[in-house]
Amino acid sequence: MRFTNYCNTSSQIRERNPEIAVFGIGAIEQHSYHLPLGTDWLAVAEITRRVAEKLGAFLVPALPFSMSECHGPMPGTVWLKPKTLAAVITDVVNSLQAQGINRIILVNGHGGNFVLEAMIRELNLARPSLQLVMPSGELVISVEEPIFETGHLEVHAGEGETSFHLAFNAEHVKTDKSVDYVPPVGREFLDYAYMSFISESGVWGCPSRATVAKGETALDAEVRSICQEAELVFKFLDEQSASRAAATTRS
Repeated sequence: MRFTNYCNTSSQIRERNPEIAVFGIGAIEQHSYHLPLGTDWLAVAEITRRVAEKLGAFLVPALPFSMSECHGPMPGTVWLKPKTLAAVITDVVNSLQAQGINRIILVNGHGGNFVLEAMIRELNLARPSLQLVMPSGELVISVEEPIFETGHLEVHAGEGETSFHLAFNAEHVKTDKSVDYVPPVGREFLDYAYMSFISESGVWGCPSRATVAKGETALDAEVRSICQEAELVFKFLDEQSASRAAATTRS
């Protein structure tokens, strides 16, 4: 299946007439001493490229900025306010729907984007023709052997993210600079304080346990999971729409 993106011309996209668009949300924020500021953005761009290729979808360039204010004081971090992020995504959805693409897969590459779920629900309820979905990426991973050793201790710039980047972006990983640190508090403390107050190095996990093999396995599993979950949700939404249409006809 051929996917389309910004390298194609408008006429090529018209000819191929994709039914699905894939749009990733990244972040530009500190990732300790060993990972680049664009860690989330680069990762979600790679994941969405693979998803679009698998589904023959239209690949929208991943948004580099999102809700990174919890990393605020640390150099290089750039963030959007929740209402700004919601407005940008709404505008992207509007532009895709205007050209007839109603099935949109949103891939969230940053854990702090709490505004997305409510925004997706509101958009779907307000627009009967829209099917905006945000797969978790955990459907396949949850039923297979665990890939990472650190589990719930993994929050930021640890084993998982470092493994991802070793798999496709190794030239920008400074493994000799990495440090392991798991704070003595829970993740919810990011609601109360900046990351720099909790972890001076900006890491929350164990990047020393990262490997290329883990990254490759996780990337493949996440892409498969996103595709499978999106297919299930699209099917569910189609069934709900057909059921409502039948009920309207009977009445």
